[in-house]
Amino acid sequence: MKKVFSILILFCCLIEVSAQKGIDGLIKAEKNFAAHSVSNSTKEAFLKFLDSDGIVFDNGKPVNGIETWNKREKKPGVLNWSPQYAEIAASGDFGYTTGPWTFQPTSLSDSVVARGQYTTVWYINNNGEWKFLVDLGVSNTPVNSSTDVKNVNAEKQLSGPVPHPGLLGAENDFLKLAAENKIRAYEKYLSEKSILNRNGYLPAMTSSDQNKLIELTPSSVQYKQKAQKCQDFWIWVMFTVRQLLMERQKTICGFGDGGMGNGRSLWKC
Repeated sequence: MKKVFSILILFCCLIEVSAQKGIDGLIKAEKNFAAHSVSNSTKEAFLKFLDSDGIVFDNGKPVNGIETWNKREKKPGVLNWSPQYAEIAASGDFGYTTGPWTFQPTSLSDSVVARGQYTTVWYINNNGEWKFLVDLGVSNTPVNSSTDVKNVNAEKQLSGPVPHPGLLGAENDFLKLAAENKIRAYEKYLSEKSILNRNGYLPAMTSSDQNKLIELTPSSVQYKQKAQKCQDFWIWVMFTVRQLLMERQKTICGFGDGGMGNGRSLWKC
């Protein structure tokens, strides 16, 4: 009887882990992340859901999230957000969500003093837990009243992965083209399912909205890689994400732009 009971427990645990996979599991992880931020604190939420290799941006520089948040003080204020768009790999264990965020000084009853659009890249680790690898965002956006989560479905299916150098080659080619003509660069590398998030604007999903944001990009904004030390670090970040994509039979065919500069491009298929 004890053996049967143990088998049932193991079976239930396996069901729970497998149930985490898929678009619903991804969305649930994001919502749990936000709920923990509201009920506990932003610091506790980030430390709970960050992967040990997860990346956040500190003053525009990519840094290890766990190390960075461990050094930060726990401050008052409510950072809240909700997913608006979500997309997941065919494997069901790697994807991203993006949506509006708000900040209130002390409680949910306070007026919103800041708002923007976040993007979080998630995967399921070896323990069967959803953890996020990259968190980034933009600010000063108009009010985004969206409440429904829209699934972004990329139709293209690939027979296998491509070598890692393809990612860096595409990034370098984009940077070169962008220096000459930003519109041409984006036309070449934006996929049909791309989402552009920029400071001061709602997410751009259509080609007309995206072209408008690209044309409004100040000429003073230049896309380039950082100094060698930071460049090596960012290449490592891209390599980590790239390896996960390769393992899940996905490759490069376009990207979503998560912000102004700072190399915040999410390459995907």
